[in-house]
Amino acid sequence: MYHTLITGASSGIGKAIAMECASRGMNVVLVALDTPELEQTADAIRKTCDVEVNYLGIDLTAPNAPEMVYQWSCQAGLNINILINNAGMGNSGLFEDNDIAEYLKIIELNNRSMVELTYYFFNHLKSNGAGHILNVSSMEATLPLPYKAVYTGSKSFIYAFSLAIREELRNSEISVTVLCPGPVITNQQGFERIEAHKNKGKVLRDMMIAYPELVARKAVNGMLKGKRVVIPKVAPWTIVKLMKFVPTGIKMNLLERIFRVYK
Repeated sequence: MYHTLITGASSGIGKAIAMECASRGMNVVLVALDTPELEQTADAIRKTCDVEVNYLGIDLTAPNAPEMVYQWSCQAGLNINILINNAGMGNSGLFEDNDIAEYLKIIELNNRSMVELTYYFFNHLKSNGAGHILNVSSMEATLPLPYKAVYTGSKSFIYAFSLAIREELRNSEISVTVLCPGPVITNQQGFERIEAHKNKGKVLRDMMIAYPELVARKAVNGMLKGKRVVIPKVAPWTIVKLMKFVPTGIKMNLLERIFRVYK
């Protein structure tokens, strides 16, 4: 019996991915902070899908937390053949205006925990003969955004790491996919960030914005097909492609003007 492990699975994109995987008959292992939402998500899946559901409440930024997740899964006899590194956080504002501890926590969660989980489950996945790794990045991984410097830097790391590991696994049965969604409304704070751009053009915003359920469906489809990169919705995909041809100075000036609202 195989299991799909999803981090950050109690809300937002992670919860939607967990629901999507379970709806396809996958047994799921939910890993997230130890909050009521985690158990509620597990219960919701059990009520709607005939799959096995396990969950672990843990702070992945805590020392040795990723290794503890791996040891817990082994002791519980969970055979992980799909690893979905979704847990993440971000912030915005002038670089010097945020506390350094917050920046370090972003790096700990977005990057260190992802690398450690991938490392610990690596041989486990390969021993199954076939499997998938899905790492959740962002379209911002290719767009270094002023006023979101550490966040976009962390997402760039996820993007580069995923593509590199994929190539190392080219001759194996393990595929690595990196998800790069555009703006996704996952909570009230996200909605408010989107509303900050209300004067930038409603049509463009509607073309860019996605909801977790759509992102999850596209992500799981792409992962199972072995795609390298998944960018849900056409508009974000087009922007990422076009920006490759824009000179760096012009691109950065444009991004600063657009994202000045986060200042």
